[in-house]
Amino acid sequence: CVAPLALRTAQPAIEPLMFALSGGERDPQLDLDKILEIGDYFEGVLPKYRQYLESPRTAVIDTRTLIHQIPGGMMSNLVSQLREADAIDRLDDVLAEIPRTRKDLGYPPLVTPMSQMTGAQAANNVLFGRYAMITGAVREYVAGMYGAPPAAIDPELESKALADGQERVTGNPADTLDPEMAAARDAVKHMTSSREDALTYALYPATGMNFLRVKHGLDDAPQAEPQPTATAPDAPAADTTQLSDAARLFNVHINGERFEVVVDPADSADGIRVAAAPPQESAPEADAPAAQPEPQASASDTAITAPIPGVVLRYEVEVGQSVQQGDEIVVLEAMKMENTLPSPVSGVVKELAADLGATVAKDAVLAIITEAD
Repeated sequence: CVAPLALRTAQPAIEPLMFALSGGERDPQLDLDKILEIGDYFEGVLPKYRQYLESPRTAVIDTRTLIHQIPGGMMSNLVSQLREADAIDRLDDVLAEIPRTRKDLGYPPLVTPMSQMTGAQAANNVLFGRYAMITGAVREYVAGMYGAPPAAIDPELESKALADGQERVTGNPADTLDPEMAAARDAVKHMTSSREDALTYALYPATGMNFLRVKHGLDDAPQAEPQPTATAPDAPAADTTQLSDAARLFNVHINGERFEVVVDPADSADGIRVAAAPPQESAPEADAPAAQPEPQASASDTAITAPIPGVVLRYEVEVGQSVQQGDEIVVLEAMKMENTLPSPVSGVVKELAADLGATVAKDAVLAIITEAD
């Protein structure tokens, strides 16, 4: 754990530990110069990813980790998901909720996958109310599919997580599973007979299928959106011939616009600070597809929307099907967990608005239910 990525929710930095242990019987026999070189590399790279790092705090050590015990990898994912949900201001609430959720779950050890499951459920509890939306993985855990928990599960959570009449698994969870390989092979047989490809689909039905369709030439690979590069007519171009070796190029985003800015330290030798021209958006291509209108719900309709950004894994119903209030409608993958969204009313499925495998934003319409008379 080199110094630029050490401490906070991570391990202590390796450099002072190596130095303290050098020359003794526990000397790790590592090359400190090479470790310092790695640290210098990350010092130069990490500023480009600052927006993905946890919000900076004064303390070098994140002492909250002693309480919530969420590891660094899970923390970075949690921060990213809360930002996408426009709820990064609730991070402290989520971290305070994690110990309570862990207690309700019977104190599972916070290692993969339980750290992710516990953190995602705690986030749901904060954003939507305690156990108002329970992830599929937590339901399986409560049902005993991950084995016996270290302590008793909270009875109220157990009653909410288990379906009516469902009993917890007491034997080997694997004995309750149906064979899946044949169905996975059948799902991809139109493009491949590879066992590895079938396993890819079995593990990741939505994302895996998209990947395999690109791999076998059925779909084009997704293209990154081009960044605008045109120069404003009244803005001076950056004269890079006068910059020092310390100059750095930065993207500055202001109110949805991106500006390229070259920054040269004032005390650098012969350095001249130059601000590059703000780029203009290039003209849209003539054949660019028009934006699709958002599905509209009439007065007698109820729209089911995405409570958080995620990927549409599957629909549990079909258009024209009658449903009761509370019936499962759509499964949304968010925070690496499956979240089943129920119907808030009884009625008939009018529209399934999103494509399977599509990444949807918060509040995107996923389905429309016409309420029963």
